[in-house]
Amino acid sequence: MLRPLLCLLLAMATAPAAIEVVKVPGIEEMREPVNLAFDAQGGAYLVESMRGNRLFRWLDGRIDPVSGVRWDSAPKGMEPPAPAKALDLSPAVYQGVGDIAVAPDGAIYVCDSLQHRVVRLDPKTQAATVFAGTGRAGFAGDGGPAERARFNIPTSGVLDPSGKFLLVADLGNHRIRRIDLATRVVTTIAGNGEKGFPQEGADALASPCCYVRTACVAAEGTVYALFGSVLGGHSLVAIKDGKVCVVVNQDGQPGPAAEGPAAKARLNFPKYATLDAKGGVLILDTENHCLRRYDPATRTLRTVAGNGAKGSAVGADWATTQLNRPQGARLGPDGRLYVADTGNNRILVGPAP
Repeated sequence: MLRPLLCLLLAMATAPAAIEVVKVPGIEEMREPVNLAFDAQGGAYLVESMRGNRLFRWLDGRIDPVSGVRWDSAPKGMEPPAPAKALDLSPAVYQGVGDIAVAPDGAIYVCDSLQHRVVRLDPKTQAATVFAGTGRAGFAGDGGPAERARFNIPTSGVLDPSGKFLLVADLGNHRIRRIDLATRVVTTIAGNGEKGFPQEGADALASPCCYVRTACVAAEGTVYALFGSVLGGHSLVAIKDGKVCVVVNQDGQPGPAAEGPAAKARLNFPKYATLDAKGGVLILDTENHCLRRYDPATRTLRTVAGNGAKGSAVGADWATTQLNRPQGARLGPDGRLYVADTGNNRILVGPAP
């Protein structure tokens, strides 16, 4: 009797961990989640796309809305429900939220992308104030206070490893900008404002950053940024010591997901990237409906989740689980991977790759 039992326990210990769909009270309220971020208390904040334009908190086994007027801004010409107006802060009116970050002090930063600003929420009261941007599209303000600077569709805001700086992907300005959280001073660290594709080894500030979608910083200081638009890009670039190197998809053309050398691999309108605990870059390859991992040590790219076909099947592991236009991901404080499976209107959780 003992030997069969030991064999069963061994098999259970070595079996792939199952992928779970997050099912807690309140999650049915969310419409097309695009990303999430965790705070020091182990809770998470989640944001919706244009179909809902709200911020939620996930804590103590339930999800509740904490900021944002619910409205569908996707149809052309839509306006917030009266009496709410665009750019309101009490209650906050967002339009096309692109990303969320939680700083070490608990402050929450929301990229209110289509209103060209970053909003800061007080961690205790959830009161909203403008942290960066004037609400009008444009490029201005480097070297000065963030609230007077102008942005053009800031799609992503990611903290650096120190937690002292917020990297903003200023998509419409084709630049990566950095904001000091203490002084609120804005600095451009890459991009010259042009839509083109960077030359290998060129100066980052003198190079075009074609519709940069997101940027994140590795522990050793390398900045990884995703490009992607109908005009080209679909690539991951590395910026180190002020120089640009295209590390995934050097020809910049869209294509299906495939394994192998990263330089020759294709992406298809990637929307987001985040770092894992081993220094790999996790890429949300949105229109390929999968999650890819770039390994800087081997310079290879492999598919972690999804099979390249849009679907909703949940398998025993990431490899057998289908995605539908995923747009965000984070490692949780429990070491697991959380994926915003946007098109399927759900959050998935499973073992980190």
